[in-house]
Amino acid sequence: MSSEQSISFAQYGKVFQEKIVQACLSDNRWAEQMSEVLDVRYFDLKYLQYLADKFFEYAKKYKTFPTFELLITIIRDDLKSNADTLLRDQIVEFLQRVKSNPNPGDLKYVQDKSLDFCRKQSLKIALEKCVDLMETEKYESCVDVVKNAVSVGTTPSMGHDFFEDIDARFTNIVRNCIPTGIEQLDKKGVLCGGLGRGELGGFNSSTWGGKCV
Repeated sequence: MSSEQSISFAQYGKVFQEKIVQACLSDNRWAEQMSEVLDVRYFDLKYLQYLADKFFEYAKKYKTFPTFELLITIIRDDLKSNADTLLRDQIVEFLQRVKSNPNPGDLKYVQDKSLDFCRKQSLKIALEKCVDLMETEKYESCVDVVKNAVSVGTTPSMGHDFFEDIDARFTNIVRNCIPTGIEQLDKKGVLCGGLGRGELGGFNSSTWGGKCV
């Protein structure tokens, strides 16, 4: 992230920022997305900066997110040598509230809004880098910078999970097909009736092999 940090979540208020941290603690998959785009300095509240930093620092080192109980242990140990009593009291009070209401049911909006905010900041920073690269005529590097900025924070996909998606394996998919008119392609086992709505079909052949559109 840029060293000149001037943007923050301050415009959304304290409650919104607290819910971002709470969402990270309760949804590891979403936290993984945020880890790619979140700068803890986006929080304008020191105790939330501290918590987010410890949470993602642990994940970066151990390749997994700490449980709520483990995070409390880590913070308790770290705060022993911290003379900032106000910070300690704010952290304790916040974690107690989270523990008493771990999933309030209104985090989805906060997740969508904050992730969108962070992804836009990543893109802005990438565009600023591109300006510098263009001044030194490194045009090809701009493509990689922008491509990376657009891809970070997207939903990670592991493909089809046999155990998690076992019901989906028995779901009948309705395809409203339009026959291509080529019997060998339309038959069952190839296109199963033709091309369905929203599907894109293409034909390839070797060079000079005789293609038509």
